[in-house]
Amino acid sequence: MTISLDRPGSRETDLLETDLLERVERLTEPSTPAEPEERRQQQVAGGALILAGIILVAANLRLGVSSTGPLLDQLRDRLHLGAGVVTLLPTLWVVIFAFAGPAGSWLARRHGAGSVLAASLAVLVAGSAVRGIPDVPGLLAGSVLAGIGIALGNVLLPVVVRTYFPHRIGAITGIYSTMIALGSTVAAGIAVPLSNTLGGPSAGLEFWTIPALAGLALWLVSHPHRRRHDRGVAAAAATSGVAQRPHIPLKSLAKNKLAWAMTFAFGLQSMSGYVVMGWIPTVLHDHGMSAAAAGTVLSVTFAVNAPLSFVVPLTAARLRSQRLLAMALGVVFGLGFVTLIIAPVSLAYLAAVLIGVGMAAFPLVLTMIGLRGGTPEGTAALSAFSQSAGYLIAATGPIMFGILGHALHSWTIPLGIMVAVVLAQGVVASYVGSPKRGTLTASGGDSGSATAAAN
Repeated sequence: MTISLDRPGSRETDLLETDLLERVERLTEPSTPAEPEERRQQQVAGGALILAGIILVAANLRLGVSSTGPLLDQLRDRLHLGAGVVTLLPTLWVVIFAFAGPAGSWLARRHGAGSVLAASLAVLVAGSAVRGIPDVPGLLAGSVLAGIGIALGNVLLPVVVRTYFPHRIGAITGIYSTMIALGSTVAAGIAVPLSNTLGGPSAGLEFWTIPALAGLALWLVSHPHRRRHDRGVAAAAATSGVAQRPHIPLKSLAKNKLAWAMTFAFGLQSMSGYVVMGWIPTVLHDHGMSAAAAGTVLSVTFAVNAPLSFVVPLTAARLRSQRLLAMALGVVFGLGFVTLIIAPVSLAYLAAVLIGVGMAAFPLVLTMIGLRGGTPEGTAALSAFSQSAGYLIAATGPIMFGILGHALHSWTIPLGIMVAVVLAQGVVASYVGSPKRGTLTASGGDSGSATAAAN
């Protein structure tokens, strides 16, 4: 059974759009066929350009998020924000990621993952610019727009990696997840000095329009190479007689165990990550550590996590089973929270190292999305489904942690709950990491079904 989402008359519209796009693309393509050696050089250069685009896109996916928290006090004072808005801003991102993410799979099917990723960057540019308007409507509207752009990028990057680097999933995922971690570190570290230099928090937020524009420009420059690759894949498939793989509707994944396991693995690791970014400095400060020292502890966590964001995906892709790796990261993460319960100040840096290691569960889950997706279509569906529902799960964590901590006047119980969360994350991720799970593919005759195929 094939489920179609086409609107009446949309086929004619799509044909016009496709014809117009192809005419524009011809302007950037050579008029004469290239020689074999020239084609090889074009492929190498094109691959390098696409990879550079992926790296710069990934670097932009957390700049706006990580720069908001350090500026909350300044934003509150300058814009006279109420308590509700101050509480909403850190959680707003996760909610937008949950609701905007599913559109990525549908849009990628209609227009191609590369083109939709370019559009998402344009939305991110617009949102970053609007956030620079020094009033509450501008801050909120810009955050929503930027969040939509980031949400689409979150979902589409694993698809792009699977499409253009199918035999280098671990390495490329490691590179781009490292850039996400480095972007988070840099944005959090320079947010306040940047705001002071530029004259206020709104200008500090607007500054991130510049790297977003650079990412958009580079991704657009790579368009002819991406188009050439797509045509080559289509021609090879036509020559070999391989039929085009059918689309996998997201609702069909609601009955798939692998999809739900991936969702909970993604959601639980995101929950723990946002708790760390949003609340650990407060926990340390409430135990007597200065705000500057607490910020340094958090920066150590990111510093430890950054190289692991490359090593873990590369290692995971080479392993037949990722079960032990997933469980080990969950246990180490749990030990980090236990250390904070026992000695939050004297062992703060040990906790930071353990938590930094445990947070490598994020690039591991991203890698498993690519591995378990099986095909670009399967990866798109699995990425959109697991991230949209997963971020809804994740959104409950920071809210729960803050409410419990303030209500009980103690962080012991919230930290204890997080120990259970990360251990559960390890168990679920190890389930996904088993080679028995196979991959998510479209079975013959039913484009809406998902089956396990041998990995």
